[in-house]
Amino acid sequence: MDKGTEIYKKLIDEFVEMSRSCVDANRIRSRETDSEMKNILLKLSPEDRDILADYILKAYSDGIFDVLDLLEWYACCRNMKITIDDETLPTDKFEGIQNDFIGRCDGWEWTKD
Repeated sequence: MDKGTEIYKKLIDEFVEMSRSCVDANRIRSRETDSEMKNILLKLSPEDRDILADYILKAYSDGIFDVLDLLEWYACCRNMKITIDDETLPTDKFEGIQNDFIGRCDGWEWTKD
């Protein structure tokens, strides 16, 4: 496998890892947040805090998707290239940046080269 493909796969997998945890969601679960939010969280049951934290985590993951979707548009429509360590990433090699992210979030395996 070429170095650009390895870097691309690692980058997408790092976005997937990022999408699984977010500071705000973690703070809601533990009630370690600013005083205004803490007063609200004290009124919620642990189950309701988990629901709220999951909602925030989903919004965070959706934000990552939206950024990757925009990058995909730039790559397809504006001929943008992503270069890391002098390697141009093959953003069109698989299913597209945002779709590779979603697939990997859902447990898809990378295809063999």
